[in-house]
Amino acid sequence: MFKRGSIRRTDGRSFVKWACLMGAALFLAACASGGQPPVEQLSNVEMTIARARQNEADKYAPLDLRLAEEKLAEARRAVAEENYDKARRKADEALADARLAEARAQSERARKLSVEMEQSIDTLRREIDRKQ
Repeated sequence: MFKRGSIRRTDGRSFVKWACLMGAALFLAACASGGQPPVEQLSNVEMTIARARQNEADKYAPLDLRLAEEKLAEARRAVAEENYDKARRKADEALADARLAEARAQSERARKLSVEMEQSIDTLRREIDRKQ
């Protein structure tokens, strides 16, 4: 199929050059991605913390809410230090904690509402039984 000597020696060198160029391109792309502050991520964390507060996370999930706020503060400090990779990591952690706080608060509020509804139903049943 191939004749001896049909593949040129430069093919091996071309591959090495190509691989070096691709490596350099990937390196530059990785460096470029760390060059911008994670403004959108920080904004998402702030909105999620605000929603958690609206769901009374400070009452029902105070530890998770506090962790989210602390990690958000760490992310802001990292942005001020221009350490954007650390800022992204801390913002991701803060977002996870804020979502957890929001979910726990919603769950606890739903549980309390369920208990109140059960008590109201029991009260209505007692009144019905009393009138019969």
